[in-house]
Amino acid sequence: MPERSMAKARERRDYERTATIISGALAVVGSSDLAMRGLTAAVRRTAKSPQQEIIADWLKNYTAPGNPGNTFFKNIRHLHPNVRKHFVAGMMANFFMRDPEYTEELLKERGISSPTAILISPSMRCNLRCVGCYAAEYDDEDDLTEDEVESIITQGEEIGSRVYVMLGGEPFVYRPLLNIIERHPQSVFMVFTNATMINDRVADRIVELGNVCPTISIEGGREATDARRGQGTYDRIMAAMDRLHERGAMFAFSATATSQNIEEITSNEFADLMVEKGAFYGWYFSYMPVGRDPDLSLMPSPQQRDQLRRGVMHIRNTRPLLVADFWGDGTLTGGCLSGGRKYIHINNKGDVEPCIFAHFATDNIKEKPLLDCLCSDFFKDLRRMQPFGKNLLRPCPIIDHPAIMKRVVERNNAYATHEGAESLLNELQPGLHTYAAGVREVLNPIWQNEMPWVHKWLDADPEYQRRKQRGADADRLADEAGDELVREVASR
Repeated sequence: MPERSMAKARERRDYERTATIISGALAVVGSSDLAMRGLTAAVRRTAKSPQQEIIADWLKNYTAPGNPGNTFFKNIRHLHPNVRKHFVAGMMANFFMRDPEYTEELLKERGISSPTAILISPSMRCNLRCVGCYAAEYDDEDDLTEDEVESIITQGEEIGSRVYVMLGGEPFVYRPLLNIIERHPQSVFMVFTNATMINDRVADRIVELGNVCPTISIEGGREATDARRGQGTYDRIMAAMDRLHERGAMFAFSATATSQNIEEITSNEFADLMVEKGAFYGWYFSYMPVGRDPDLSLMPSPQQRDQLRRGVMHIRNTRPLLVADFWGDGTLTGGCLSGGRKYIHINNKGDVEPCIFAHFATDNIKEKPLLDCLCSDFFKDLRRMQPFGKNLLRPCPIIDHPAIMKRVVERNNAYATHEGAESLLNELQPGLHTYAAGVREVLNPIWQNEMPWVHKWLDADPEYQRRKQRGADADRLADEAGDELVREVASR
């Protein structure tokens, strides 16, 4: 048997063993603190790397009596057994306990680790007409076929990727979605949805499958949500959350942070509402100047970036709700995830993009195998430059180091996958560099003075150590290029 095939078989066995151990612990974890200690001991037994051991230590502290994680994990007892077994145990096994030996085999053979998550937009269609969104322009002829989506997931599983994030448009508009998910019980699926199509039938199916977690988009309260998504949408979201909660489904929320809503979406009131409705975790994404009519003024200011980061930390430390800031938590991921380092995005046309926000590609999944797309010169070039800087609070090559995305796209002749995407590389560059300089001024002192714990985490990550010096060089070059452009614009 070829070396990678043997590693793949071992990886599957280890995944099943890990998921079984964790699932067994989760079945009784709500009963007592003794059972909680059993869960953390189970995670410790499956740890294979220094970083996984650090995760196990964090979990032990997070779930200690009196800490919010203790309540968080005890709340798991309210989930349907299918969900505990397939989504929760599967997610923990896939995200935190992946076999580093299998990853190293793929790295030696093809120069890439299997992505932790693969993002797929099978359709760009949507049942809503949100302000500034272009989904209404699409019809079903623009969708990926069921066979194409099936092939992407199967190819991903072949290289050890078992977390799939389904996007759109509105994923539940795509009729084959849940049937495809049913055929992949060892993978887990996060479905980013507006929730308005989650009726009783869909909610029942979600619990029956067990390996799917709706992630519900919300702008904050009723006024902000209805203003963006249409009158009555907020109430439909609340009803969908209730429907899922009653059945024991796991669901999360997703909030887009703008310069106008930071206070609302990080408030105690909003966090308490999400806990009350039954959400287990949530994602915060800063507004990105992509899509129709990008508006730099809607981006959280440099000061608001830090406000968002601190707000997310406050919620994690005080509420039984695991929340993540897609930029501010770059410290926990070793920097940017894009270009196949940890994730990729495949759009409805099959274009393989480095990131959901970077609408550029050199390859299409309809023309090349997934692994070949991951090994493209475009993605290799992007990965060579990661982590893009020493300060992991500034991880993004689009808004924190805009010269990098421009350079990599142009150097590899990547094509735009959506009308208007080129604005990131052209007319928006001066504004993005000014913004990046402001973020650097605010966040560099915080990185230097307030983040000593991060270095212990990163010192245990051999991949980060390999990339660190390249990141320092990229940081210096990007900042110098940005400063030069800012000075040029200012002198006009």
